[in-house]
Amino acid sequence: MISGGAEALKAAIRRSLPLIVGLIVVGIVAVNVFEQLKGPRYEASTRILISTTPLSSIVTQTEPSFIDPQRVQQTAVDIAASPGIYSTAAQETGGRYGDAGALKSATEVVGDRESDLITFTASAPDEQAAVEIVNAVSKAYINFRGDVTSSQIRETIASLETRAAELPVGSSQRSELDDQIRELVVLEAAPSDAKLVQPATSAEQTSPAPIRDSLIGFSIGLVVGLLGAALREAIDTTVRSEASIEDLLEAPVLASVRPVPRRTRMVSYGRHEANFADTYALLAAQLVHPGLRDEAGVLAITSAVPQEGKTTTAANLAVAAARRGTRVIVADFDFRKGTLAEVFGMPSDAEGALQVMAGSTALDDALWTVSLEGTGPTASRNGPEPERSRKGGRRRRPTAGSKRKGERARSSTAEPDDVGEPHVGSLEVLPAGGVIPTSKVPQRSRLASLIQEMCSRADLVILDTPPALLTVEFAELSNLIDSVLVVVRQGRVTQRNLRALRRQARGWPTKIGGAVMTDVRTEGEYSYYDGSS
Repeated sequence: MISGGAEALKAAIRRSLPLIVGLIVVGIVAVNVFEQLKGPRYEASTRILISTTPLSSIVTQTEPSFIDPQRVQQTAVDIAASPGIYSTAAQETGGRYGDAGALKSATEVVGDRESDLITFTASAPDEQAAVEIVNAVSKAYINFRGDVTSSQIRETIASLETRAAELPVGSSQRSELDDQIRELVVLEAAPSDAKLVQPATSAEQTSPAPIRDSLIGFSIGLVVGLLGAALREAIDTTVRSEASIEDLLEAPVLASVRPVPRRTRMVSYGRHEANFADTYALLAAQLVHPGLRDEAGVLAITSAVPQEGKTTTAANLAVAAARRGTRVIVADFDFRKGTLAEVFGMPSDAEGALQVMAGSTALDDALWTVSLEGTGPTASRNGPEPERSRKGGRRRRPTAGSKRKGERARSSTAEPDDVGEPHVGSLEVLPAGGVIPTSKVPQRSRLASLIQEMCSRADLVILDTPPALLTVEFAELSNLIDSVLVVVRQGRVTQRNLRALRRQARGWPTKIGGAVMTDVRTEGEYSYYDGSS
Protein backbone atom coordinates (compact mmCIF):
# COMPACT_ATOMS: atom_id res chain seq x y z
CA MET A 1 0.00 0.00 0.00
CA ILE A 2 2.79 2.37 0.94
CA SER A 3 4.76 1.36 -2.13
CA GLY A 4 1.73 1.97 -4.34
CA GLY A 5 1.23 5.41 -2.81
CA ALA A 6 4.90 6.25 -3.33
CA GLU A 7 4.68 5.15 -6.95
CA ALA A 8 1.55 7.24 -7.46
CA LEU A 9 3.29 10.25 -5.91
CA LYS A 10 6.34 9.82 -8.11
CA ALA A 11 4.13 9.46 -11.15
CA ALA A 12 2.23 12.63 -10.24
CA ILE A 13 5.47 14.60 -9.77
CA ARG A 14 6.83 13.20 -13.03
CA ARG A 15 3.71 14.31 -14.90
CA SER A 16 3.92 17.78 -13.38
CA LEU A 17 7.70 18.07 -13.64
CA PRO A 18 7.62 20.64 -16.48
CA LEU A 19 5.20 22.77 -14.44
CA ILE A 20 7.33 22.51 -11.29
CA VAL A 21 10.58 23.29 -13.12
CA GLY A 22 8.95 26.20 -14.92
CA LEU A 23 7.66 27.72 -11.68
CA ILE A 24 11.06 27.27 -10.03
CA VAL A 25 12.72 29.14 -12.89
CA VAL A 26 10.07 31.86 -12.72
CA GLY A 27 10.56 32.14 -8.96
CA ILE A 28 14.33 32.51 -9.26
CA VAL A 29 14.05 35.10 -12.02
CA ALA A 30 11.25 37.03 -10.27
CA VAL A 31 13.08 37.32 -6.94
CA ASN A 32 16.32 38.40 -8.60
CA VAL A 33 14.53 40.98 -10.77
CA PHE A 34 12.59 42.29 -7.78
CA GLU A 35 15.75 42.72 -5.73
CA GLN A 36 17.50 44.45 -8.62
CA LEU A 37 14.61 46.88 -9.02
CA LYS A 38 14.65 47.64 -5.29
CA GLY A 39 18.25 48.70 -5.61
CA PRO A 40 21.12 47.98 -3.21
CA ARG A 41 20.55 47.67 0.53
CA TYR A 42 23.15 48.01 3.28
CA GLU A 43 23.07 46.91 6.90
CA ALA A 44 25.09 48.25 9.81
CA SER A 45 25.01 46.91 13.39
CA THR A 46 25.88 48.01 16.92
CA ARG A 47 25.98 46.01 20.14
CA ILE A 48 24.95 47.32 23.57
CA LEU A 49 25.75 45.69 26.92
CA ILE A 50 22.88 45.64 29.40
CA SER A 51 23.75 45.27 33.10
CA THR A 52 21.64 42.61 34.77
CA THR A 53 22.35 44.11 38.24
CA PRO A 54 20.57 47.44 38.85
CA LEU A 55 22.80 50.40 39.72
CA SER A 56 20.62 51.07 42.72
CA SER A 57 21.68 47.72 44.18
CA ILE A 58 25.34 48.53 43.56
CA VAL A 59 25.14 52.00 45.19
CA THR A 60 23.04 50.85 48.14
CA GLN A 61 25.03 47.62 48.42
CA THR A 62 21.85 45.55 48.42
CA GLU A 63 21.65 42.41 46.28
CA PRO A 64 18.25 41.18 45.01
CA SER A 65 17.32 37.63 45.94
CA PHE A 66 16.87 36.58 42.26
CA ILE A 67 17.39 38.20 38.86
CA ASP A 68 16.14 36.56 35.63
CA PRO A 69 18.72 37.51 32.93
CA GLN A 70 16.36 36.59 30.09
CA ARG A 71 13.66 38.81 31.50
CA VAL A 72 16.12 41.67 31.88
CA GLN A 73 17.22 41.22 28.25
CA GLN A 74 13.64 40.96 26.95
CA THR A 75 12.77 44.13 28.86
CA ALA A 76 15.74 45.86 27.23
CA VAL A 77 14.54 44.77 23.78
CA ASP A 78 10.98 45.93 24.52
CA ILE A 79 12.24 49.33 25.64
CA ALA A 80 13.91 49.69 22.23
CA ALA A 81 10.43 49.97 20.69
CA SER A 82 9.71 53.25 22.51
CA PRO A 83 8.87 56.05 20.04
CA GLY A 84 10.86 58.56 22.03
CA ILE A 85 14.12 56.83 21.11
CA TYR A 86 13.52 57.28 17.39
CA SER A 87 12.30 60.85 17.80
CA THR A 88 15.60 61.66 19.51
CA ALA A 89 17.56 59.80 16.77
CA ALA A 90 15.67 61.71 14.05
CA GLN A 91 16.66 65.00 15.72
CA GLU A 92 20.26 63.81 16.00
CA THR A 93 20.45 63.07 12.27
CA GLY A 94 18.70 66.30 11.36
CA GLY A 95 15.87 64.45 9.62
CA ARG A 96 18.16 63.39 6.76
CA TYR A 97 16.91 59.81 6.91
CA GLY A 98 13.27 60.45 7.69
CA ASP A 99 11.15 60.94 10.76
CA ALA A 100 10.88 58.71 13.83
CA GLY A 101 8.60 56.23 12.04
CA ALA A 102 11.05 55.82 9.13
CA LEU A 103 13.97 55.21 11.48
CA LYS A 104 11.98 52.71 13.53
CA SER A 105 10.97 50.71 10.42
CA ALA A 106 14.61 50.70 9.27
CA THR A 107 15.91 49.34 12.60
CA GLU A 108 15.73 45.86 14.05
CA VAL A 109 16.61 44.95 17.64
CA VAL A 110 17.39 41.40 18.81
CA GLY A 111 18.77 39.95 22.02
CA ASP A 112 21.58 37.43 22.39
CA ARG A 113 20.46 34.47 24.51
CA GLU A 114 24.08 33.56 25.30
CA SER A 115 25.11 36.98 26.65
CA ASP A 116 23.84 40.30 28.04
CA LEU A 117 24.17 41.98 24.66
CA ILE A 118 21.46 43.32 22.40
CA THR A 119 22.11 44.12 18.75
CA PHE A 120 20.73 47.07 16.77
CA THR A 121 20.72 46.66 12.97
CA ALA A 122 19.75 49.43 10.55
CA SER A 123 19.01 48.90 6.86
CA ALA A 124 19.30 51.68 4.28
CA PRO A 125 19.95 52.12 0.54
CA ASP A 126 23.22 53.90 1.34
CA GLU A 127 26.17 52.62 3.37
CA GLN A 128 26.76 55.87 5.24
CA ALA A 129 23.07 56.22 6.01
CA ALA A 130 22.93 52.75 7.59
CA VAL A 131 25.94 53.58 9.80
CA GLU A 132 24.57 56.93 10.95
CA ILE A 133 21.07 55.62 11.61
CA VAL A 134 22.16 52.70 13.78
CA ASN A 135 24.65 54.79 15.76
CA ALA A 136 22.07 57.50 16.35
CA VAL A 137 19.41 55.04 17.45
CA SER A 138 21.86 53.23 19.77
CA LYS A 139 22.95 56.51 21.39
CA ALA A 140 19.34 57.58 21.80
CA TYR A 141 18.53 54.22 23.37
CA ILE A 142 21.29 54.52 25.97
CA ASN A 143 20.25 58.08 26.83
CA PHE A 144 16.59 57.07 26.97
CA ARG A 145 17.32 54.35 29.52
CA GLY A 146 19.39 56.81 31.57
CA ASP A 147 16.62 59.42 31.46
CA VAL A 148 14.02 56.87 32.58
CA THR A 149 16.19 55.78 35.50
CA SER A 150 17.05 59.39 36.50
CA SER A 151 13.39 60.38 36.36
CA GLN A 152 12.47 57.59 38.74
CA ILE A 153 15.30 58.54 41.13
CA ARG A 154 14.30 62.21 41.12
CA GLU A 155 10.74 61.30 41.99
CA THR A 156 11.99 59.11 44.82
CA ILE A 157 14.28 61.87 46.16
CA ALA A 158 11.41 64.37 46.13
CA SER A 159 9.21 61.93 48.03
CA LEU A 160 11.91 61.25 50.66
CA GLU A 161 12.64 64.95 51.12
CA THR A 162 8.97 65.62 51.79
CA ARG A 163 8.88 62.90 54.43
CA ALA A 164 12.15 64.11 56.02
CA ALA A 165 10.85 67.68 56.32
CA GLU A 166 8.00 66.42 58.47
CA LEU A 167 10.38 64.82 60.99
CA PRO A 168 12.16 66.69 63.85
CA VAL A 169 15.72 67.79 63.15
CA GLY A 170 18.21 65.41 64.69
CA SER A 171 15.79 62.49 64.92
CA SER A 172 17.12 59.07 63.97
CA GLN A 173 14.43 58.56 61.30
CA ARG A 174 15.27 61.83 59.60
CA SER A 175 18.95 60.92 59.73
CA GLU A 176 18.20 57.63 57.92
CA LEU A 177 16.14 59.41 55.28
CA ASP A 178 18.93 61.95 54.73
CA ASP A 179 21.37 59.08 54.14
CA GLN A 180 19.01 57.50 51.56
CA ILE A 181 18.62 60.84 49.83
CA ARG A 182 22.39 61.25 49.55
CA GLU A 183 22.72 57.74 48.05
CA LEU A 184 20.00 58.50 45.51
CA VAL A 185 21.69 61.75 44.55
CA VAL A 186 24.84 59.77 43.84
CA LEU A 187 22.84 57.22 41.85
CA GLU A 188 21.17 59.99 39.82
CA ALA A 189 24.55 61.23 38.70
CA ALA A 190 25.71 57.73 37.71
CA PRO A 191 25.78 56.79 34.00
CA SER A 192 23.14 54.55 32.32
CA ASP A 193 23.17 50.81 32.94
CA ALA A 194 23.50 50.31 29.13
CA LYS A 195 26.83 50.77 27.39
CA LEU A 196 27.71 50.85 23.68
CA VAL A 197 30.42 48.22 23.29
CA GLN A 198 30.52 47.97 19.48
CA PRO A 199 29.63 51.05 17.44
CA ALA A 200 29.03 50.81 13.70
CA THR A 201 31.92 51.90 11.49
CA SER A 202 30.86 50.33 8.18
CA ALA A 203 27.93 48.58 6.51
CA GLU A 204 27.63 45.43 4.44
CA GLN A 205 25.62 45.15 1.25
CA THR A 206 22.82 42.65 1.82
CA SER A 207 21.00 42.90 -1.50
CA PRO A 208 21.01 42.18 -4.32
CA ALA A 209 22.61 38.88 -3.32
CA PRO A 210 22.27 36.57 -6.35
CA ILE A 211 22.95 33.31 -4.52
CA ARG A 212 20.64 34.06 -1.62
CA ASP A 213 17.97 35.54 -3.87
CA SER A 214 18.15 32.51 -6.16
CA LEU A 215 17.73 30.15 -3.21
CA ILE A 216 14.71 32.13 -2.02
CA GLY A 217 13.25 32.10 -5.53
CA PHE A 218 13.93 28.37 -5.80
CA SER A 219 12.11 27.70 -2.52
CA ILE A 220 9.14 29.84 -3.48
CA GLY A 221 8.94 28.30 -6.95
CA LEU A 222 9.23 24.77 -5.55
CA VAL A 223 6.45 25.31 -3.02
CA VAL A 224 4.17 26.93 -5.59
CA GLY A 225 5.02 24.19 -8.10
CA LEU A 226 4.18 21.40 -5.67
CA LEU A 227 0.94 23.13 -4.72
CA GLY A 228 0.13 23.53 -8.41
CA ALA A 229 0.89 19.87 -9.05
CA ALA A 230 -1.34 18.85 -6.14
CA LEU A 231 -4.15 21.06 -7.46
CA ARG A 232 -3.70 19.65 -10.94
CA GLU A 233 -3.94 16.09 -9.66
CA ALA A 234 -6.99 17.00 -7.57
CA ILE A 235 -8.92 18.31 -10.57
CA ASP A 236 -7.54 15.78 -13.08
CA THR A 237 -10.20 13.14 -13.79
CA THR A 238 -8.27 11.26 -16.47
CA VAL A 239 -7.52 7.57 -15.96
CA ARG A 240 -3.90 6.91 -15.06
CA SER A 241 -3.76 3.51 -13.36
CA GLU A 242 -4.68 -0.08 -14.14
CA ALA A 243 -6.68 -0.28 -10.93
CA SER A 244 -8.89 2.61 -12.06
CA ILE A 245 -9.56 0.93 -15.40
CA GLU A 246 -10.47 -2.36 -13.74
CA ASP A 247 -12.81 -0.63 -11.29
CA LEU A 248 -14.52 1.45 -13.96
CA LEU A 249 -14.87 -1.27 -16.62
CA GLU A 250 -15.24 -4.23 -14.25
CA ALA A 251 -12.76 -6.08 -16.46
CA PRO A 252 -9.08 -7.00 -16.06
CA VAL A 253 -6.24 -5.08 -17.66
CA LEU A 254 -4.55 -7.72 -19.80
CA ALA A 255 -1.55 -5.67 -20.94
CA SER A 256 0.18 -2.35 -20.37
CA VAL A 257 2.06 -1.03 -23.38
CA ARG A 258 4.78 1.58 -23.10
CA PRO A 259 4.72 4.58 -25.49
CA VAL A 260 5.51 3.54 -29.05
CA PRO A 261 8.07 5.64 -30.97
CA ARG A 262 6.71 8.69 -32.75
CA ARG A 263 5.25 8.09 -36.20
CA THR A 264 5.55 4.34 -35.62
CA ARG A 265 2.56 2.07 -35.15
CA MET A 266 3.78 -1.36 -36.21
CA VAL A 267 6.28 -2.34 -33.50
CA SER A 268 6.14 -6.12 -33.86
CA TYR A 269 8.77 -6.02 -36.60
CA GLY A 270 12.29 -4.67 -36.88
CA ARG A 271 14.27 -2.72 -34.31
CA HIS A 272 11.33 -2.20 -31.94
CA GLU A 273 10.38 -5.87 -31.86
CA ALA A 274 12.53 -6.70 -28.82
CA ASN A 275 10.79 -4.02 -26.74
CA PHE A 276 7.19 -4.67 -27.77
CA ALA A 277 6.79 -8.16 -29.21
CA ASP A 278 6.66 -9.87 -25.82
CA THR A 279 3.94 -7.52 -24.60
CA TYR A 280 1.65 -8.30 -27.53
CA ALA A 281 2.58 -11.99 -27.43
CA LEU A 282 1.45 -12.17 -23.80
CA LEU A 283 -1.75 -10.36 -24.72
CA ALA A 284 -2.35 -12.85 -27.55
CA ALA A 285 -1.71 -15.77 -25.23
CA GLN A 286 -4.48 -14.54 -22.91
CA LEU A 287 -6.97 -13.90 -25.71
CA VAL A 288 -6.33 -16.76 -28.14
CA HIS A 289 -7.39 -20.12 -26.70
CA PRO A 290 -6.96 -23.60 -28.20
CA GLY A 291 -10.75 -23.86 -28.63
CA LEU A 292 -10.61 -21.19 -31.31
CA ARG A 293 -9.18 -23.75 -33.73
CA ASP A 294 -12.46 -25.63 -33.67
CA GLU A 295 -14.71 -22.59 -33.82
CA ALA A 296 -13.54 -19.18 -34.96
CA GLY A 297 -13.76 -16.36 -32.44
CA VAL A 298 -14.57 -12.73 -33.20
CA LEU A 299 -12.74 -10.14 -31.10
CA ALA A 300 -13.74 -6.48 -31.39
CA ILE A 301 -11.22 -3.87 -30.37
CA THR A 302 -12.68 -0.51 -29.43
CA SER A 303 -12.16 2.48 -27.15
CA ALA A 304 -14.26 5.12 -25.45
CA VAL A 305 -12.84 8.08 -27.39
CA PRO A 306 -10.50 8.53 -30.39
CA GLN A 307 -6.69 8.53 -30.26
CA GLU A 308 -6.47 5.74 -27.69
CA GLY A 309 -4.29 3.39 -29.79
CA LYS A 310 -6.89 0.78 -30.81
CA THR A 311 -5.64 0.41 -34.42
CA THR A 312 -2.05 0.01 -33.21
CA THR A 313 -3.25 -2.58 -30.71
CA ALA A 314 -5.31 -4.46 -33.32
CA ALA A 315 -2.45 -4.62 -35.84
CA ASN A 316 0.25 -5.76 -33.39
CA LEU A 317 -2.07 -8.19 -31.63
CA ALA A 318 -2.93 -9.76 -35.00
CA VAL A 319 0.76 -10.25 -35.79
CA ALA A 320 1.42 -11.76 -32.36
CA ALA A 321 -1.55 -14.15 -32.61
CA ALA A 322 -0.55 -15.28 -36.11
CA ARG A 323 3.00 -15.96 -34.99
CA ARG A 324 1.58 -18.21 -32.28
CA GLY A 325 0.14 -20.45 -34.97
CA THR A 326 -3.32 -18.93 -35.31
CA ARG A 327 -4.98 -18.14 -38.62
CA VAL A 328 -5.92 -14.50 -38.17
CA ILE A 329 -7.94 -12.02 -40.18
CA VAL A 330 -7.83 -8.44 -38.95
CA ALA A 331 -10.51 -6.26 -40.52
CA ASP A 332 -10.92 -2.49 -40.46
CA PHE A 333 -14.52 -1.77 -39.47
CA ASP A 334 -13.88 1.90 -38.73
CA PHE A 335 -15.62 3.19 -41.84
CA ARG A 336 -15.18 6.87 -40.95
CA LYS A 337 -11.47 7.00 -40.14
CA GLY A 338 -10.00 3.66 -41.07
CA THR A 339 -6.19 3.57 -40.91
CA LEU A 340 -5.42 -0.15 -40.73
CA ALA A 341 -4.32 -0.19 -44.38
CA GLU A 342 -1.78 2.53 -43.64
CA VAL A 343 -0.30 0.53 -40.75
CA PHE A 344 0.36 -2.45 -43.05
CA GLY A 345 1.59 -0.31 -45.94
CA MET A 346 -1.37 -0.84 -48.26
CA PRO A 347 -2.67 1.69 -50.79
CA SER A 348 -5.15 4.14 -49.33
CA ASP A 349 -7.66 3.35 -52.10
CA ALA A 350 -7.53 -0.44 -51.65
CA GLU A 351 -10.89 -2.19 -51.87
CA GLY A 352 -12.09 -3.69 -48.63
CA ALA A 353 -15.01 -4.44 -46.34
CA LEU A 354 -17.35 -1.87 -47.85
CA GLN A 355 -16.95 -3.28 -51.37
CA VAL A 356 -17.36 -6.86 -50.15
CA MET A 357 -20.61 -6.01 -48.35
CA ALA A 358 -21.81 -4.10 -51.43
CA GLY A 359 -21.23 -7.20 -53.54
CA SER A 360 -18.86 -5.48 -55.96
CA THR A 361 -15.78 -7.39 -54.74
CA ALA A 362 -15.26 -10.92 -53.48
CA LEU A 363 -13.66 -11.39 -50.10
CA ASP A 364 -10.79 -13.31 -51.72
CA ASP A 365 -9.99 -10.27 -53.85
CA ALA A 366 -10.14 -7.80 -50.96
CA LEU A 367 -7.92 -9.68 -48.50
CA TRP A 368 -4.20 -8.93 -48.26
CA THR A 369 -1.70 -11.47 -46.99
CA VAL A 370 0.98 -10.19 -44.61
CA SER A 371 4.35 -11.84 -44.20
CA LEU A 372 5.22 -12.59 -40.59
CA GLU A 373 8.96 -12.50 -41.15
CA GLY A 374 11.41 -9.76 -42.07
CA THR A 375 12.06 -6.28 -40.73
CA GLY A 376 8.59 -4.96 -41.57
CA PRO A 377 5.14 -6.06 -42.70
CA THR A 378 5.01 -6.97 -46.39
CA ALA A 379 1.46 -7.07 -47.65
CA SER A 380 0.48 -8.71 -50.93
CA ARG A 381 -2.97 -8.64 -52.40
CA ASN A 382 -4.82 -11.86 -53.16
CA GLY A 383 -5.97 -12.41 -56.70
CA PRO A 384 -4.76 -10.18 -59.57
CA GLU A 385 -1.75 -8.01 -58.95
CA PRO A 386 -3.01 -4.52 -57.98
CA GLU A 387 -2.43 -1.65 -60.31
CA ARG A 388 -0.62 1.46 -59.22
CA SER A 389 -2.85 3.38 -56.79
CA ARG A 390 -4.35 6.72 -57.71
CA LYS A 391 -1.97 8.42 -55.26
CA GLY A 392 1.10 7.07 -56.97
CA GLY A 393 1.73 4.05 -54.75
CA ARG A 394 4.10 1.39 -56.02
CA ARG A 395 2.83 -1.85 -57.49
CA ARG A 396 2.94 -4.60 -54.89
CA ARG A 397 3.95 -8.04 -56.03
CA PRO A 398 2.96 -11.18 -54.15
CA THR A 399 5.70 -12.49 -51.92
CA ALA A 400 6.69 -16.09 -51.56
CA GLY A 401 4.01 -17.87 -49.61
CA SER A 402 1.32 -15.27 -50.38
CA LYS A 403 -2.15 -16.51 -51.19
CA ARG A 404 -3.42 -16.89 -54.67
CA LYS A 405 -7.04 -16.29 -55.46
CA GLY A 406 -9.28 -18.82 -53.67
CA GLU A 407 -6.38 -20.43 -51.73
CA ARG A 408 -5.57 -20.38 -48.07
CA ALA A 409 -2.47 -18.40 -47.04
CA ARG A 410 0.04 -19.96 -44.75
CA SER A 411 3.21 -18.45 -43.31
CA SER A 412 6.32 -20.31 -42.31
CA THR A 413 5.47 -19.75 -38.65
CA ALA A 414 4.15 -22.89 -37.01
CA GLU A 415 3.35 -24.00 -33.51
CA PRO A 416 2.73 -27.62 -32.52
CA ASP A 417 -0.82 -28.33 -31.43
CA ASP A 418 -1.99 -30.71 -28.73
CA VAL A 419 -1.43 -33.85 -30.85
CA GLY A 420 2.07 -32.86 -31.92
CA GLU A 421 1.21 -31.76 -35.46
CA PRO A 422 2.23 -28.29 -36.54
CA HIS A 423 -0.51 -25.72 -36.77
CA VAL A 424 0.43 -23.08 -39.33
CA GLY A 425 -0.37 -19.46 -38.56
CA SER A 426 -1.24 -16.78 -41.08
CA LEU A 427 -2.27 -13.16 -41.15
CA GLU A 428 -4.69 -11.57 -43.59
CA VAL A 429 -5.85 -7.96 -43.56
CA LEU A 430 -9.17 -6.58 -44.79
CA PRO A 431 -9.04 -2.79 -45.28
CA ALA A 432 -12.09 -0.62 -44.69
CA GLY A 433 -12.38 0.14 -48.39
CA GLY A 434 -12.98 3.86 -48.08
CA VAL A 435 -14.78 6.45 -45.97
CA ILE A 436 -18.56 6.74 -45.67
CA PRO A 437 -20.98 9.06 -43.83
CA THR A 438 -22.92 7.97 -40.77
CA SER A 439 -26.13 7.45 -42.72
CA LYS A 440 -24.52 4.75 -44.86
CA VAL A 441 -23.07 2.55 -42.12
CA PRO A 442 -23.78 -1.10 -43.13
CA GLN A 443 -26.66 -2.70 -41.32
CA ARG A 444 -26.31 -5.74 -39.09
CA SER A 445 -27.33 -8.29 -41.72
CA ARG A 446 -24.58 -7.23 -44.14
CA LEU A 447 -22.02 -7.10 -41.33
CA ALA A 448 -23.09 -10.56 -40.16
CA SER A 449 -22.64 -12.04 -43.61
CA LEU A 450 -19.12 -10.65 -43.94
CA ILE A 451 -18.10 -11.75 -40.43
CA GLN A 452 -19.47 -15.23 -41.04
CA GLU A 453 -17.48 -15.53 -44.25
CA MET A 454 -14.28 -14.40 -42.50
CA CYS A 455 -14.90 -16.88 -39.67
CA SER A 456 -15.09 -19.69 -42.21
CA ARG A 457 -11.50 -19.06 -43.26
CA ALA A 458 -9.78 -18.07 -39.99
CA ASP A 459 -9.38 -19.17 -36.38
CA LEU A 460 -9.58 -15.61 -35.07
CA VAL A 461 -11.21 -12.52 -36.56
CA ILE A 462 -10.08 -9.22 -35.07
CA LEU A 463 -12.26 -6.20 -35.81
CA ASP A 464 -10.79 -2.72 -35.50
CA THR A 465 -13.92 -0.75 -34.64
CA PRO A 466 -14.53 2.96 -34.04
CA PRO A 467 -14.94 4.43 -30.53
CA ALA A 468 -17.99 2.80 -28.98
CA LEU A 469 -19.26 5.98 -27.32
CA LEU A 470 -19.20 8.10 -30.47
CA THR A 471 -20.45 5.94 -33.36
CA VAL A 472 -23.25 3.54 -34.24
CA GLU A 473 -21.05 0.78 -35.68
CA PHE A 474 -20.52 -0.93 -32.37
CA ALA A 475 -24.22 -1.09 -31.65
CA GLU A 476 -24.64 -2.94 -34.95
CA LEU A 477 -21.74 -5.29 -34.15
CA SER A 478 -22.56 -6.10 -30.53
CA ASN A 479 -24.62 -9.20 -31.46
CA LEU A 480 -22.00 -10.51 -33.86
CA ILE A 481 -18.87 -10.66 -31.68
CA ASP A 482 -17.60 -12.99 -28.98
CA SER A 483 -15.53 -10.61 -26.89
CA VAL A 484 -14.58 -6.96 -26.58
CA LEU A 485 -11.14 -5.56 -25.85
CA VAL A 486 -11.13 -1.92 -24.72
CA VAL A 487 -8.04 0.21 -25.34
CA VAL A 488 -7.37 3.00 -22.83
CA ARG A 489 -4.56 5.52 -23.21
CA GLN A 490 -3.03 6.60 -19.93
CA GLY A 491 -3.90 10.16 -19.00
CA ARG A 492 -6.28 10.80 -21.90
CA VAL A 493 -9.71 9.27 -21.37
CA THR A 494 -11.69 10.49 -18.36
CA GLN A 495 -13.30 8.40 -15.66
CA ARG A 496 -16.66 9.72 -16.84
CA ASN A 497 -16.02 8.33 -20.33
CA LEU A 498 -15.22 4.86 -19.02
CA ARG A 499 -18.28 4.86 -16.74
CA ALA A 500 -20.42 5.74 -19.75
CA LEU A 501 -18.80 2.94 -21.76
CA ARG A 502 -19.47 0.46 -18.98
CA ARG A 503 -23.14 1.50 -18.78
CA GLN A 504 -23.42 1.08 -22.55
CA ALA A 505 -21.70 -2.33 -22.39
CA ARG A 506 -24.38 -3.63 -20.02
CA GLY A 507 -26.71 -3.67 -23.00
CA TRP A 508 -24.38 -5.71 -25.21
CA PRO A 509 -25.00 -9.46 -25.58
CA THR A 510 -21.28 -10.03 -25.17
CA LYS A 511 -19.07 -8.81 -22.39
CA ILE A 512 -15.88 -6.80 -22.09
CA GLY A 513 -13.18 -9.45 -21.95
CA GLY A 514 -10.41 -7.11 -20.88
CA ALA A 515 -8.59 -3.87 -21.45
CA VAL A 516 -5.22 -2.74 -22.76
CA MET A 517 -3.55 0.32 -21.28
CA THR A 518 -1.39 2.17 -23.80
CA ASP A 519 1.19 4.94 -23.58
CA VAL A 520 2.10 3.82 -20.06
CA ARG A 521 4.96 5.87 -18.67
CA THR A 522 6.37 4.11 -15.63
CA GLU A 523 9.78 3.57 -14.10
CA GLY A 524 11.51 0.23 -14.37
CA GLU A 525 10.46 -0.69 -17.88
CA TYR A 526 12.44 -3.73 -18.93
CA SER A 527 12.70 -6.14 -21.78
CA TYR A 528 13.73 -9.73 -21.18
CA TYR A 529 16.55 -9.18 -23.65
CA ASP A 530 17.92 -6.08 -21.90
CA GLY A 531 20.10 -8.15 -19.56
CA SER A 532 22.82 -10.65 -20.19
CA SER A 533 21.12 -13.61 -18.53
